[in-house]
Amino acid sequence: MADSGSFKNLYKKMDATSKTRFHASRRLRLHAKLSTYSVVVLSLALILISLMQAYDLGVNIAKKEVVLLQVFASVAVLVYSLLIEKNDFSNRSEKMYSCASQLGELKQKAHPLKDGEFEQGAYDGCWKEYHDLLKLYETHSNNDFRGDYLRSRLEMKEDYAMTRTERGVTIFKVWVAYSISFISYPLMLVLLAAAVYWVWFGIHLD
Repeated sequence: MADSGSFKNLYKKMDATSKTRFHASRRLRLHAKLSTYSVVVLSLALILISLMQAYDLGVNIAKKEVVLLQVFASVAVLVYSLLIEKNDFSNRSEKMYSCASQLGELKQKAHPLKDGEFEQGAYDGCWKEYHDLLKLYETHSNNDFRGDYLRSRLEMKEDYAMTRTERGVTIFKVWVAYSISFISYPLMLVLLAAAVYWVWFGIHLD
């Protein structure tokens, strides 16, 4: 049988889910931007190397490894393009934002009820509306959900009390989760910059 404690627990779930999906929306939006920028940078690098070949610029421009570099960059452009299409970051970000916004409205409706006199009908209505909203939108993948959820817990100090050590460990876990999620972009940029530098100035990287 539900009681006032159940209503508070339901509100806590709404709050955590709303914050988590707001974070997910921002993360997916950033993925969309970085993926697009990656395709642009790789395409510009291919154009630059082609121009260098046309004008015979660069110490290593005549080496066979340059052709290998061009093929690799072309494949990378294709892979990033396919990833953008498959993951549909922008559309998923909008869906997450819409879900979070609707949950925020439900929170406003439930907030005065959780501390007042318990009403079974009001609780049942909020519970149904909450779960109906979740069914309308996709859930997170496990790794991404963990990072977004931990960020939400850090913001909900009144619901998730942590010691300084626990808070530090949680922040570290968030950084690890987000680093794994975004590491491909800086790694690609560093490798591409090193390759172009080698083509132009002839520095030995081995």
